[in-house]
Amino acid sequence: MELKEVLKGLRVVELASVLAGPLAGSFLAELGAEVVKIENGPAGGDVTRAWKLEGEVGINNASAYYHSANYGKKVVMCDLKSETDKAIIYSYIKDCDVVLTNYQKATAEKLGIALDWIKKINSDAIIVQLNAFEYDDPRPGYDLVMQAESGFISMCGDREHLAKMPVAMIDIIAAHQIKEAVLLGILQKKMTGKANIFHVSLYKSALSALVNQGTNYLMENHVAQPIGTLHPNIAPYGEVILTSDNLPIMLAVGSDGQFEKLAGIFGWNKSKLDMFATNQMRLKHRQALQIELLESAKNLPSSKLMYLLDEEKVPYARVKNMKDVFSDPQSFSMVLNNPVADRSDGKYISNIAFTMADFDSNESH
Repeated sequence: MELKEVLKGLRVVELASVLAGPLAGSFLAELGAEVVKIENGPAGGDVTRAWKLEGEVGINNASAYYHSANYGKKVVMCDLKSETDKAIIYSYIKDCDVVLTNYQKATAEKLGIALDWIKKINSDAIIVQLNAFEYDDPRPGYDLVMQAESGFISMCGDREHLAKMPVAMIDIIAAHQIKEAVLLGILQKKMTGKANIFHVSLYKSALSALVNQGTNYLMENHVAQPIGTLHPNIAPYGEVILTSDNLPIMLAVGSDGQFEKLAGIFGWNKSKLDMFATNQMRLKHRQALQIELLESAKNLPSSKLMYLLDEEKVPYARVKNMKDVFSDPQSFSMVLNNPVADRSDGKYISNIAFTMADFDSNESH
């Protein structure tokens, strides 16, 4: 069985807009589910249809942003205040297996698509409700709000200029939580016969992604500061050096052994190596370390430096722009044509970043 057929036969109704819910719906569609996306017709549909770049024409008047999160769905434009259209929505809900919704509680109750209504229409449906904070909290929750409220913006940029992450990362993290809820719901229903309601919070999704920055505070009372690309626990990790042909190379040295190999590439003597021998010493003398790294790299052409780093297995990265990224065949292999309801095709980056291999247990390995 191919990945695109794993969820064949699963019927999904998407009452969600913007990014987190639609991304989860797209993931299910890529795996073969039949996803019906209900959009608010009188309002012009999903608000992201109008989120165009300056000068962007769009496909059938829908933005590239919209296409990033709406792969392979059947789109139905409805007037949610019309009883006739509401009956159409109810008919889809009645026959589905999964409902994804991000309507705020008060709005959903006003429109007749609150959770209790959905359960009344289809008690066998797995429902995933996306909330900004909690279900009863009326505050709206755009990704930017969550980046600020959960501490991410306080750690991005530098001390003079705060920055946000350049994609709606909290929405993306929440989309993964939604997908996990759906898959757990399918498993649970198979085991118990019961279809549950799952609540996913943008805010809690953001908190769950704080990982080491959160535990740095919880365990050591360390309040992370904005330090650009640098890592608070490792050095040189995030430091950028320039080669003789001005190619920016970002280092990602994660161990003392890797650093010793880096120092060998640059021909550092024992006294210089001893000054930066351990990770904690490198963190303490980070500014001096960066000066030495820049001085050592400036006389090496990028081709030679990358060859040496590869040979010694020292982790690094070229700092690529979008054109560079999608010139890589491995990256471009994830680009799909995105069929939408009007049959116009947009470009879409696959939600699926894994492969599935057949395994014959009778083979010796």
